[in-house]
Amino acid sequence: MMTLVSLDGSRRKLVASVIAQVISPAQLTMAHELMAAEKPGRSAPQPEEVLFWLRLNMPVAAERVDAILHPAD
Repeated sequence: MMTLVSLDGSRRKLVASVIAQVISPAQLTMAHELMAAEKPGRSAPQPEEVLFWLRLNMPVAAERVDAILHPAD
């Protein structure tokens, strides 16, 4: 099972920026809506939560995000 790691502010901004490079604004909106539907009343998801969701539901996009975040891996 994969766990979420809490990120510091600069790392969180980096992850959010890379996600925005990889998926379109419409896809990001859809991801937020689907995440909200999974857990009604939740606050806006943090970038690490979006990346976790992408790994489960949009694996190709998540792989592209990971490739940018970790180019040497």
